[in-house]
Amino acid sequence: MTHTLYAAALAPGEVELDSEETRHGCRVLRLRPGMRVRLCDGAGRVAEGAVIRSAPRLAVQVAAIATQAPPAAQPLTVAVAPPKGDRWSDLLRGLTELGVGGIVPLRCARGVREEPNRARGERVLREALKQCRRAWLPRLAALTDVAALATSGERLILLDPMGGPPQPAHAAPTTLVIGPEGGFTDAERALLLAAGAAPVRLTGTVLRIETAALAAAALWATTWEHAAR
Repeated sequence: MTHTLYAAALAPGEVELDSEETRHGCRVLRLRPGMRVRLCDGAGRVAEGAVIRSAPRLAVQVAAIATQAPPAAQPLTVAVAPPKGDRWSDLLRGLTELGVGGIVPLRCARGVREEPNRARGERVLREALKQCRRAWLPRLAALTDVAALATSGERLILLDPMGGPPQPAHAAPTTLVIGPEGGFTDAERALLLAAGAAPVRLTGTVLRIETAALAAAALWATTWEHAAR
């Protein structure tokens, strides 16, 4: 299988990759001149070409650019209280694999108060994009308060133990809202419900943040993908 690398500026001709992709391509993938490689830019454009130079930056000769259709889950945003440590990275990877269009880390009273390392988060998203061979990179928002989300005007689906059954229906801009492991406070929940958030229950068990987020995103993504066929 042809290896995939990320190229922010993708156009026909010679495409020079940044230092991070050069390091990955040369040291990890051991790419050399003449070898074929697949490039993607995270905005739907992909191309294949041959390596023409490995130093000081990896360069690939590209003949033509193709555009992949957005994934079925592109209208889906996941607003979630970030779990700690590597669990946040695992969640970002999984959501990228599912093809969601946006990820919003939520600041909650019972959750993480500081924004996760953004540079690391963007790097994890790019790595996941390459691994799963998608072409669309999720938008990673800045840390957002529950009050700001409630006034965003978005169609909100609140994962809630008191909610009804999930009803993904047809694809439309939708934001899934997943709280911290301690749950939303009564005040936060009231804000979301007052903003029109529809409460939905996945299971009768207590789920970890990343389990709930990935399960809900997979349900919406799969339903929309089959409906589009």
